[in-house]
Amino acid sequence: MNTLKQFSQYLFSSVPGEFKLYVPIAILISLLFISSILFHYVYKKHRKDDPAFRRLFKKTASHLCIFAILFTIYALIRYENIPYFSMRIWLLLSLLLLAYFIYKVVKTYFTKYRVEKLNAHHAAINTKTKEVKTFALWM
Repeated sequence: MNTLKQFSQYLFSSVPGEFKLYVPIAILISLLFISSILFHYVYKKHRKDDPAFRRLFKKTASHLCIFAILFTIYALIRYENIPYFSMRIWLLLSLLLLAYFIYKVVKTYFTKYRVEKLNAHHAAINTKTKEVKTFALWM
């Protein structure tokens, strides 16, 4: 019981004190911004040719950028040590939300995207076959 009380005080302390995780947070922010930029270029490359990719991953780059901004704001709030906004629970919730987002994107890629890409490929083949058959009927 005492351990649970200490853990809750650790998470919900209104002024948690000195913050020593600036370097890992800065690395995370940098990685999120870089991955947002890279994913934007990948999206631009695939959006013309792949309708399934365009539909399923339209907002992924912007969501990565939003997460980077969220962690930047959190780091600035922790640096200023603003009460209630610099609680450790916000960092934990932000990391859990980021992990859920990454899980959702990876799951979408390995399940929905592959099925829709295969369906779009078969639909394109069937459309071309119908066009050839229609053209042959007119001749």
